Amino acid sequence: MLRHPVVRDLAGYRSVWTPSAPAGPDGALSALPGATRARVLLAAEAPAGAGDLARRTGTSPATASHHATVLRAAGLLTGRDGNGVRHTLTPLGRALLAGGSG
Repeated sequence: MLRHPVVRDLAGYRSVWTPSAPAGPDGALSALPGATRARVLLAAEAPAGAGDLARRTGTSPATASHHATVLRAAGLLTGRDGNGVRHTLTPLGRALLAGGSG
């Protein structure tokens, strides 16, 4: 379960980043939701199904699908495209990635 305070703007979300987060372009991001979930979010920068996310992150399709479901519930991904599921970043997901890399 991932819990975070409800905030009304991006500046509020950025307040959860900590100086002790690991170094690297996704350091703060992976410190927040966990490394695997952060990799799934990063992998969804280009729309992808669960199999694609699994290949991009080095996980199983079931693991990638589970993390994508959690990220969708958090409002960071959308997941429907016709009859299939193609995970794509929401504007909030894009803003989180932008905040995590800078």
